[in-house]
Amino acid sequence: MIHYQCGSCSYQSDHLGEAQRHSHQTGHVCIGKDDAGPAGGKFGKARVVVKAGASVLAATTIGVFAWKYKGLQKEHEGLLSMAAGLVVQLADSTAENQSLKSENDYLKSATGASKTLKSYDC
Repeated sequence: MIHYQCGSCSYQSDHLGEAQRHSHQTGHVCIGKDDAGPAGGKFGKARVVVKAGASVLAATTIGVFAWKYKGLQKEHEGLLSMAAGLVVQLADSTAENQSLKSENDYLKSATGASKTLKSYDC
């Protein structure tokens, strides 16, 4: 049976899912340890070393993903606020463009041109 222990705090668990949840919530790395001890036979010790290495690799990977997830969350919040600001700027620019287009159309019309020319009469 594999027992999981956090490398940063006193958290311990016998279930991988709980250890993963702890890693996601805290950003800590939980390390799996095989309680069975070394198995007999020619390759028993090597098998235990490989299992322990795989457990450490898996726990480290989970920790790195949790850390990257937190970083992406913060970055994502910044991107959302930046996108909201760009949408507001786009709406303002569109409204201003529409207003300028209306004014330009009026000045090109006979009435607008006539009033413009009369304003320059001395």
